[in-house]
Amino acid sequence: TMGAKRVMYWRQPAAQRTMKSYLALSEAVRAELNPTDSRVHRWSAEVSARRKNVNAEEGMFVSLTAAGVADEVFTCTLVDHPDTSKETSSAPTAANERQVVVLRKKREVMEGTTRVKEYLARCKTHTVAHRSKVDGVGWWCGDFAVRIGRVENAQGTYAGLVCEVEYAPVRDVNVADALLAEYARAIGECLRRADAPGGSLVHVNTGECVGAYGLGNVAFGDAHAAVAYVSTVMTMQSGGL
Repeated sequence: TMGAKRVMYWRQPAAQRTMKSYLALSEAVRAELNPTDSRVHRWSAEVSARRKNVNAEEGMFVSLTAAGVADEVFTCTLVDHPDTSKETSSAPTAANERQVVVLRKKREVMEGTTRVKEYLARCKTHTVAHRSKVDGVGWWCGDFAVRIGRVENAQGTYAGLVCEVEYAPVRDVNVADALLAEYARAIGECLRRADAPGGSLVHVNTGECVGAYGLGNVAFGDAHAAVAYVSTVMTMQSGGL
């Protein structure tokens, strides 16, 4: 099971947004917030956006198949690596991937291998307009997990730093919010000390994001994480908040 999470990104002036600064920042967070040298696990995810190609040639079959498909379709691939889970006995022995569809304009989320594959198969006139990969590390500090990673675009260019805090005992994001915010402040202070002036930790409000999709009263899981990752990565890429 997945505890409630808060997902954030580190906003920096463009000149400071380099792979070198990411390595220094991530190492500073690890050195300060992983004092017991807990075992480090890998953290990765991918966010893609498919957009309808208005110039695409549509035959009758394609038109029927694509009827009702959103013009903009986001997918989020979530990956559980070994030791991602707090309970190591239940941790997967191999990476476990799930794909979630997020329709931002309709405020809908789709889970389940069959349902996701069927929906994406109907995106005949869509092309991939954006792809970002999150890759980094995390560790457990008691009941909290801290994860910090880099975001790279489809060309492999470094786009920025993202981080998340997970609180394992609570799966309600509203109940866990105050505790997650407190831990996030510690991460923000650590990043500020390690970075040149001008950086700030931006939280794309997880509670508001998942609430808009009708997930506010549902135990935190893949759908919540996908919405949070899509919202965070797209806000970060647009320089928002």
